[in-house]
Amino acid sequence: MSTDIQSIIAEQFGVTTELHPKPLFTIAGNLLATEIGMQELLRAYTPLMKALEPAAAGAYFIGRLGALNGAMQYMVSHDTLLDLSPELWTLQIFQHDKGYIEFRFVLSEIRLLAGPSEGQRGAWREERLTHWYDMHIRPIIEATSVAAAIDITHLWKLFPTRLRYQIDHWKEETASEALLQRYEEDWTFVSKELSGQAFRRNRNPFDVKFIMIDYPGTPGEPDKQIRMKSACCMYYRTEGGNYCYTCPRMKPVERDERKELLREKFAKEAAVKAAAN
Repeated sequence: MSTDIQSIIAEQFGVTTELHPKPLFTIAGNLLATEIGMQELLRAYTPLMKALEPAAAGAYFIGRLGALNGAMQYMVSHDTLLDLSPELWTLQIFQHDKGYIEFRFVLSEIRLLAGPSEGQRGAWREERLTHWYDMHIRPIIEATSVAAAIDITHLWKLFPTRLRYQIDHWKEETASEALLQRYEEDWTFVSKELSGQAFRRNRNPFDVKFIMIDYPGTPGEPDKQIRMKSACCMYYRTEGGNYCYTCPRMKPVERDERKELLREKFAKEAAVKAAAN
């Protein structure tokens, strides 16, 4: 089972044991919980993502860190845990073959942690997720907040939408009714039942009310409903960047204008494709 988990977290979340041969930047995971280590990361990452300020690089980094939350949530739902303590991984930033900047979390060793005892899954889940967010993710969030001079609440709010989308993807990929139920139950736990103390916050940052917005369909297809992000990723603070379609900073009238531009774009693409055929 651990071999299957290894393959999945490598493919879906960039957690692997294989070092990239040509990294642009490398840093030990445990250094990311320190202000000095985070400043080192931001100095390297800010120009790579063409950020106009360290806060944008910090927000982007925390968004990418959400991949580890996805890996943890997936493993918890499958009752199989590999140790993802920052002391065991190195962060590598590299350029993907397609040109964009990518992250890789490289484990120095594979450590299998104990799964739940019979009848004790609820207590095991609470203990593991509390430990994960309190001992491993929180220190990195706090270091990023200080080093990038960005509000810590904003950083925590970058996680919920990404994790929910990941869970939706897992649900689409399985035909198992048991897993469908498990994914939802574990999402309910992490977003509604896990105490704010697990994050050293007054309330659980995953406990958000998602706002659904319309996204235009391609010609002949209906519009669909997608989630607005729970916090701005700060793409608009990069060179040539703007508000994402799902950005909570975007005003409704601006989103309507963007929607019509997308309709025109999709229509032109469809016309070009039809002409080519």
